[in-house]
Amino acid sequence: MLSGLAKIARYWWPPRVDIPVTAAKLSRFYAERSDYHAMTANEDKIDHPQVRMLMEMAKPSDFVVEFGCGGGLILHALGKRVRQAIGFDISTEALGRARRRPGRHFAVQADVARIPLSDGCADIAYSLEVLEHIWDAEAVIREMIRVTKPGGSVFFTTPNGYSLDLQLKLRPVVRALNVAGALTVHYAGRSGRIYQNIPPDLDVHPVYPDCDMITRIHPRDLAAFAERNGCQVERLETFFFQLSKVRSEAERERYLGLERHPFYRFYGDHIMFLGRKKQCATLA
Repeated sequence: MLSGLAKIARYWWPPRVDIPVTAAKLSRFYAERSDYHAMTANEDKIDHPQVRMLMEMAKPSDFVVEFGCGGGLILHALGKRVRQAIGFDISTEALGRARRRPGRHFAVQADVARIPLSDGCADIAYSLEVLEHIWDAEAVIREMIRVTKPGGSVFFTTPNGYSLDLQLKLRPVVRALNVAGALTVHYAGRSGRIYQNIPPDLDVHPVYPDCDMITRIHPRDLAAFAERNGCQVERLETFFFQLSKVRSEAERERYLGLERHPFYRFYGDHIMFLGRKKQCATLA
Protein backbone atom coordinates (compact mmCIF):
# COMPACT_ATOMS: atom_id res chain seq x y z
CA MET A 1 0.00 0.00 0.00
CA LEU A 2 2.85 2.35 0.86
CA SER A 3 4.47 1.92 -2.55
CA GLY A 4 1.09 2.63 -4.18
CA LEU A 5 0.71 5.83 -2.15
CA ALA A 6 4.25 6.86 -3.06
CA LYS A 7 3.50 6.31 -6.74
CA ILE A 8 0.36 8.46 -6.53
CA ALA A 9 2.22 11.18 -4.62
CA ARG A 10 5.03 11.17 -7.18
CA TYR A 11 2.50 11.49 -10.01
CA TRP A 12 0.85 14.62 -8.59
CA TRP A 13 3.94 16.11 -6.92
CA PRO A 14 6.99 14.93 -8.89
CA PRO A 15 10.50 15.71 -7.65
CA ARG A 16 12.39 18.69 -8.99
CA VAL A 17 14.21 17.89 -12.23
CA ASP A 18 17.92 18.55 -12.67
CA ILE A 19 17.65 19.57 -16.34
CA PRO A 20 21.35 19.31 -17.36
CA VAL A 21 21.72 15.85 -15.80
CA THR A 22 18.42 14.63 -17.22
CA ALA A 23 19.19 16.06 -20.66
CA ALA A 24 22.48 14.14 -20.75
CA LYS A 25 20.67 10.95 -19.75
CA LEU A 26 18.08 11.57 -22.47
CA SER A 27 20.83 11.94 -25.08
CA ARG A 28 22.26 8.55 -24.10
CA PHE A 29 18.77 7.05 -24.15
CA TYR A 30 18.11 8.24 -27.71
CA ALA A 31 21.55 7.10 -28.84
CA GLU A 32 21.34 3.61 -27.32
CA ARG A 33 17.71 2.49 -27.21
CA SER A 34 16.90 1.12 -30.65
CA ASP A 35 13.67 -0.33 -29.22
CA TYR A 36 12.43 3.22 -28.62
CA HIS A 37 13.12 4.30 -32.20
CA ALA A 38 11.45 1.17 -33.54
CA MET A 39 8.33 1.97 -31.52
CA THR A 40 8.16 5.61 -32.64
CA ALA A 41 8.52 4.60 -36.30
CA ASN A 42 5.10 2.91 -36.17
CA GLU A 43 3.07 4.35 -39.04
CA ASP A 44 -0.42 3.69 -37.69
CA LYS A 45 -0.51 7.28 -36.31
CA ILE A 46 -1.83 8.52 -39.66
CA ASP A 47 -5.21 7.14 -38.57
CA HIS A 48 -5.23 8.89 -35.19
CA PRO A 49 -8.12 11.32 -34.63
CA GLN A 50 -5.91 14.41 -34.32
CA VAL A 51 -4.27 13.61 -37.66
CA ARG A 52 -7.64 13.16 -39.34
CA MET A 53 -8.73 16.50 -37.88
CA LEU A 54 -5.60 18.21 -39.21
CA MET A 55 -6.09 16.74 -42.68
CA GLU A 56 -9.67 18.03 -42.74
CA MET A 57 -8.51 21.52 -41.71
CA ALA A 58 -5.84 21.85 -44.40
CA LYS A 59 -6.78 23.50 -47.71
CA PRO A 60 -4.92 23.20 -51.05
CA SER A 61 -3.81 26.83 -50.85
CA ASP A 62 -2.31 26.50 -47.34
CA PHE A 63 1.27 26.85 -46.16
CA VAL A 64 1.59 24.54 -43.14
CA VAL A 65 4.40 24.28 -40.60
CA GLU A 66 5.01 21.29 -38.35
CA PHE A 67 6.81 21.75 -35.04
CA GLY A 68 8.58 18.46 -34.31
CA CYS A 69 8.06 16.59 -37.59
CA GLY A 70 10.00 13.48 -36.53
CA GLY A 71 10.19 10.94 -39.32
CA GLY A 72 7.88 13.04 -41.49
CA LEU A 73 4.89 10.71 -41.74
CA ILE A 74 2.29 13.45 -41.23
CA LEU A 75 4.33 16.11 -43.02
CA HIS A 76 4.60 13.83 -46.05
CA ALA A 77 0.84 13.22 -46.10
CA LEU A 78 0.08 16.94 -45.81
CA GLY A 79 2.58 17.76 -48.54
CA LYS A 80 0.30 15.98 -50.99
CA ARG A 81 -2.67 18.18 -50.00
CA VAL A 82 -1.37 21.72 -49.51
CA ARG A 83 0.61 24.38 -51.36
CA GLN A 84 3.64 24.00 -49.12
CA ALA A 85 4.52 21.88 -46.07
CA ILE A 86 7.65 22.40 -44.01
CA GLY A 87 8.62 20.62 -40.82
CA PHE A 88 11.25 21.30 -38.16
CA ASP A 89 12.95 18.87 -35.81
CA ILE A 90 16.19 18.73 -33.84
CA SER A 91 16.88 15.03 -34.45
CA THR A 92 19.25 14.20 -37.30
CA GLU A 93 18.03 10.60 -37.34
CA ALA A 94 14.37 11.60 -37.59
CA LEU A 95 15.08 14.17 -40.29
CA GLY A 96 16.88 11.53 -42.34
CA ARG A 97 13.71 9.44 -42.38
CA ALA A 98 11.57 12.49 -43.23
CA ARG A 99 13.82 13.46 -46.13
CA ARG A 100 13.80 9.94 -47.57
CA ARG A 101 10.04 10.11 -48.06
CA PRO A 102 9.35 11.18 -51.66
CA GLY A 103 7.16 14.24 -51.95
CA ARG A 104 6.87 18.03 -51.95
CA HIS A 105 7.48 18.52 -48.23
CA PHE A 106 10.64 19.96 -46.64
CA ALA A 107 12.24 18.84 -43.36
CA VAL A 108 14.67 21.26 -41.68
CA GLN A 109 16.85 20.89 -38.61
CA ALA A 110 16.06 23.52 -35.97
CA ASP A 111 15.14 24.03 -32.35
CA VAL A 112 11.35 24.31 -32.47
CA ALA A 113 11.47 27.14 -29.93
CA ARG A 114 13.39 29.23 -32.50
CA ILE A 115 12.60 28.32 -36.10
CA PRO A 116 13.96 30.25 -39.10
CA LEU A 117 10.66 31.58 -40.46
CA SER A 118 9.32 35.12 -40.56
CA ASP A 119 6.37 36.35 -38.51
CA GLY A 120 2.88 35.61 -39.80
CA CYS A 121 3.77 33.38 -42.72
CA ALA A 122 1.85 30.13 -42.02
CA ASP A 123 -1.81 29.31 -42.52
CA ILE A 124 -1.53 26.44 -40.02
CA ALA A 125 1.14 25.82 -37.38
CA TYR A 126 0.75 22.44 -35.73
CA SER A 127 2.46 20.05 -33.35
CA LEU A 128 1.29 16.52 -32.55
CA GLU A 129 2.61 14.64 -29.52
CA VAL A 130 5.74 16.79 -29.21
CA LEU A 131 5.28 19.32 -26.39
CA GLU A 132 5.68 16.60 -23.76
CA HIS A 133 9.26 16.15 -25.02
CA ILE A 134 10.20 19.87 -24.84
CA TRP A 135 11.68 21.50 -21.74
CA ASP A 136 9.92 24.84 -22.33
CA ALA A 137 6.47 24.28 -23.80
CA GLU A 138 5.56 27.95 -23.48
CA ALA A 139 8.38 29.00 -25.81
CA VAL A 140 7.25 26.55 -28.49
CA ILE A 141 3.59 27.59 -28.32
CA ARG A 142 4.61 31.25 -28.57
CA GLU A 143 6.71 30.39 -31.61
CA MET A 144 3.77 28.59 -33.21
CA ILE A 145 1.62 31.68 -32.71
CA ARG A 146 4.38 33.97 -34.00
CA VAL A 147 4.74 32.25 -37.37
CA THR A 148 0.98 31.97 -37.93
CA LYS A 149 -0.87 34.53 -40.04
CA PRO A 150 -3.59 36.62 -38.40
CA GLY A 151 -6.68 34.49 -38.84
CA GLY A 152 -4.58 31.35 -39.22
CA SER A 153 -4.82 28.23 -37.05
CA VAL A 154 -2.62 26.97 -34.22
CA PHE A 155 -3.25 23.30 -33.52
CA PHE A 156 -1.53 20.94 -31.12
CA THR A 157 -2.10 17.78 -29.14
CA THR A 158 -0.14 16.33 -26.24
CA PRO A 159 -0.76 13.68 -23.58
CA ASN A 160 -2.35 15.12 -20.46
CA GLY A 161 0.24 14.60 -17.74
CA TYR A 162 -2.46 15.43 -15.21
CA SER A 163 -4.91 12.81 -16.42
CA LEU A 164 -7.20 11.18 -13.86
CA ASP A 165 -7.48 8.10 -16.11
CA LEU A 166 -11.24 8.37 -15.98
CA GLN A 167 -11.46 5.84 -18.80
CA LEU A 168 -10.03 3.15 -16.46
CA LYS A 169 -11.70 1.20 -13.66
CA LEU A 170 -9.55 2.01 -10.66
CA ARG A 171 -10.03 0.89 -7.07
CA PRO A 172 -12.17 3.41 -5.13
CA VAL A 173 -9.30 4.30 -2.76
CA VAL A 174 -6.95 4.94 -5.71
CA ARG A 175 -9.60 7.03 -7.46
CA ALA A 176 -10.21 9.07 -4.30
CA LEU A 177 -6.49 9.72 -3.77
CA ASN A 178 -6.06 10.77 -7.41
CA VAL A 179 -9.01 13.15 -7.21
CA ALA A 180 -7.55 14.62 -4.01
CA GLY A 181 -4.23 15.12 -5.79
CA ALA A 182 -5.93 16.72 -8.78
CA LEU A 183 -7.93 19.07 -6.55
CA THR A 184 -4.75 20.20 -4.80
CA VAL A 185 -2.97 20.85 -8.10
CA HIS A 186 -6.06 22.48 -9.59
CA TYR A 187 -6.49 25.05 -6.84
CA ALA A 188 -3.10 25.51 -5.22
CA GLY A 189 -0.35 23.35 -6.68
CA ARG A 190 0.84 25.03 -9.89
CA SER A 191 3.52 27.59 -10.58
CA GLY A 192 3.01 30.67 -12.77
CA ARG A 193 3.92 28.60 -15.85
CA ILE A 194 1.44 26.55 -17.86
CA TYR A 195 3.75 23.52 -17.67
CA GLN A 196 5.83 21.50 -15.23
CA ASN A 197 9.00 19.55 -15.94
CA ILE A 198 8.96 15.94 -14.73
CA PRO A 199 11.58 13.17 -14.54
CA PRO A 200 11.34 10.73 -17.49
CA ASP A 201 11.13 6.95 -17.06
CA LEU A 202 14.20 6.02 -19.08
CA ASP A 203 15.14 2.73 -17.39
CA VAL A 204 11.89 0.96 -18.21
CA HIS A 205 11.82 -2.27 -20.26
CA PRO A 206 10.03 -2.48 -22.59
CA VAL A 207 9.67 1.16 -23.62
CA TYR A 208 6.26 2.81 -23.90
CA PRO A 209 5.21 5.94 -25.85
CA ASP A 210 5.63 8.48 -23.04
CA CYS A 211 8.63 7.01 -21.21
CA ASP A 212 10.71 10.02 -22.33
CA MET A 213 8.05 12.57 -21.33
CA ILE A 214 9.77 15.51 -19.59
CA THR A 215 7.00 18.13 -19.52
CA ARG A 216 3.32 18.20 -18.76
CA ILE A 217 0.93 21.05 -19.47
CA HIS A 218 -2.08 21.88 -17.34
CA PRO A 219 -5.11 22.36 -19.64
CA ARG A 220 -6.72 24.82 -17.25
CA ASP A 221 -3.95 27.34 -17.90
CA LEU A 222 -3.86 27.06 -21.68
CA ALA A 223 -6.77 29.32 -22.60
CA ALA A 224 -5.52 32.34 -20.66
CA PHE A 225 -1.95 31.80 -21.92
CA ALA A 226 -3.10 31.63 -25.55
CA GLU A 227 -5.26 34.74 -25.20
CA ARG A 228 -2.36 36.69 -23.66
CA ASN A 229 -0.23 35.71 -26.64
CA GLY A 230 -2.70 36.74 -29.30
CA CYS A 231 -4.49 33.48 -30.01
CA GLN A 232 -8.23 33.01 -29.56
CA VAL A 233 -9.23 29.55 -28.35
CA GLU A 234 -11.69 27.69 -30.57
CA ARG A 235 -11.46 24.22 -29.01
CA LEU A 236 -9.74 23.00 -25.86
CA GLU A 237 -10.62 19.42 -24.94
CA THR A 238 -9.13 16.52 -22.99
CA PHE A 239 -11.54 13.70 -23.89
CA PHE A 240 -11.36 13.82 -27.69
CA PHE A 241 -9.27 10.63 -27.80
CA GLN A 242 -11.83 8.74 -25.73
CA LEU A 243 -14.67 10.15 -27.80
CA SER A 244 -13.05 8.80 -30.95
CA LYS A 245 -13.09 5.27 -29.49
CA VAL A 246 -16.52 5.06 -27.87
CA ARG A 247 -18.47 1.83 -28.33
CA SER A 248 -21.91 2.99 -27.23
CA GLU A 249 -24.07 6.08 -27.04
CA ALA A 250 -23.99 5.87 -23.23
CA GLU A 251 -20.21 5.98 -23.27
CA ARG A 252 -20.28 8.97 -25.62
CA GLU A 253 -22.68 10.83 -23.33
CA ARG A 254 -20.44 10.10 -20.34
CA TYR A 255 -17.39 11.69 -21.97
CA LEU A 256 -19.39 14.63 -23.29
CA GLY A 257 -20.64 15.18 -19.75
CA LEU A 258 -17.09 15.11 -18.41
CA GLU A 259 -16.05 17.64 -21.08
CA ARG A 260 -18.73 20.00 -19.78
CA HIS A 261 -17.86 19.52 -16.10
CA PRO A 262 -16.13 22.57 -14.53
CA PHE A 263 -13.42 20.36 -12.91
CA TYR A 264 -13.19 17.02 -14.69
CA ARG A 265 -13.01 18.66 -18.12
CA PHE A 266 -9.31 19.32 -17.49
CA TYR A 267 -8.38 15.76 -16.48
CA GLY A 268 -9.00 13.59 -19.52
CA ASP A 269 -6.35 11.48 -21.22
CA HIS A 270 -5.14 13.92 -23.88
CA ILE A 271 -5.04 17.66 -24.59
CA MET A 272 -6.30 18.97 -27.92
CA PHE A 273 -5.93 22.71 -28.57
CA LEU A 274 -7.18 24.61 -31.60
CA GLY A 275 -6.81 28.38 -31.72
CA ARG A 276 -7.04 31.18 -34.24
CA LYS A 277 -4.47 33.96 -34.27
CA LYS A 278 -6.03 37.35 -33.60
CA GLN A 279 -5.85 40.05 -36.24
CA CYS A 280 -3.77 42.34 -34.02
CA ALA A 281 -1.79 39.80 -32.03
CA THR A 282 1.12 40.65 -29.74
CA LEU A 283 3.14 38.08 -27.83
CA ALA A 284 3.19 38.33 -24.03
